[in-house]
Parts: sequence; structure tokens; C-alpha cells
Amino acid sequence: MSAFGKFPRTFWVANVIELFERWAWYGFFMLFANYLTGSSDAGGLEFSQSQKGLLMGVGTGILYFLPVLTGAIADRYGYKKVLLLAFLIYTSAFILLPMFSTFTGVFIMYLYLAVGAALFKPIISATISKTTTDETASISFGLFYMMVNVGAFFGPLVTLLFKGASSHLIFYVSAGIIAINFLLLFFYKEPGRAEKEKNTDSLLTTFGIIFRNMGSILKDVKFIIFLLIVAGFWTMYNQLFFTLPVFISQ
Repeated sequence: MSAFGKFPRTFWVANVIELFERWAWYGFFMLFANYLTGSSDAGGLEFSQSQKGLLMGVGTGILYFLPVLTGAIADRYGYKKVLLLAFLIYTSAFILLPMFSTFTGVFIMYLYLAVGAALFKPIISATISKTTTDETASISFGLFYMMVNVGAFFGPLVTLLFKGASSHLIFYVSAGIIAINFLLLFFYKEPGRAEKEKNTDSLLTTFGIIFRNMGSILKDVKFIIFLLIVAGFWTMYNQLFFTLPVFISQ
């Protein structure tokens, strides 16, 4: 137990923020496919399976790609400021998304939500990394992913309690859960970030460097094979949200 006392307060605050963020995300995401393809009598949008796949596939893909860029934004402008922006986008997206019923409108709002999630993702991981030492690194990331799993467990569990009331309510519940993180930001103290000495590069220049570095990494054949293997796993895993709920419903 002595190891737990070696973590600063920001470490614990970041973990609780992660818990509520995952709670809000998985709370709506587990039922999102059914919402998109369900009948209008049940509060669904009656999109085709192809439309659902396009919307969730492209939107989620962008969500997981953008952190390579949003991490640079957080480094430049500060973790706390970007977290505030992420929570503002998150909350407003959850509130606005059920107000749209056309494919284009829902697609745009889901992309907007994905931007909020992408702004959030790299910051908490960086905070955990910067508030641990070599001695506590293993247990710190173990605790971090435990919080991820706890949030992912309670999110769908709680949302299902409101499923019968209104299809829109699942979004409002997620908005309320993510809004808790506004309060937690008062207790979040930004960890030290490496200062960019005499860094006069524009953000676009920084993005250019990132893409060049990505290009050089992708020349590694072994790494490409590793990425394909990992992509295969995540393709299967995401069916828990993309196709399995629809299969069970039908």
C-alpha cells in the first residue's frame, strides 16, 4: 500500500476524470448502433446498416487518429485549457446530437463529438506518465486502465436503466456524467510540460513534422505487420459496439 502514497493528487484526479469520461462514452456508445438503425417507433433513426457502418467507422477512425495532432495542441496551449475545451465540446455534442435526424446532420455531430474525445485522449495518458516514476510506472498504468474498465462497465449498465424512457435520454445522461469533470478540473493541477526552447514554429509546422515522422516510421516493415495484427484485433473488438447490439436487437 505504500506505493499509493507516492502519487501526487493530480494523478488521482486524472484517473477519476478518465473514469467519468469512459463512463459517459461507453454509456452512449453501447446503444448508439441501435439508435441509428432502430425503428422510429422505438425512437431510432432508421438508418441502413451501411449508413451506420460508414458513420461509426469513419467517425471513430478519425477519433483515434486525431490524438497524434491534438497531443501537440495540448503541449502548446496547456493541458488544462484543452481539457476544458474537450469537455465543452463533449457536453454540447451529447446534448445536440439527438436533435438531428438526417444522416448528414448526425454524421457532422458525431464528428464534432469525436473531436472532443480526441482532444481529451492524449492529455490524461500524458498526465499519468508525468506524475509517475520508474518505480511506480507499472502500478500507475495498471490503476489507469482499471479506471478505464470501471467506467466502461458502469456506463452501459447505468444507461440501460434509462433505455425504456426515451432514446434521447441516453445522450443526456452521458452529458451529465461528462459535466462532472468540469468540477474535477478545479482540482487538476497541470503537470510540468517540457518547455520548447525558442520554439517559434507554427502549429502547422509542428503538424508537418509529426507527419514526416509518421512517414519515416511507416517504412519499417515489421512495424507495419504489427499494426495490421493490432488492427485485426480492434476490428473484432469494435463489433461489440458496431454490430453485436444490432444483431441481438434483431
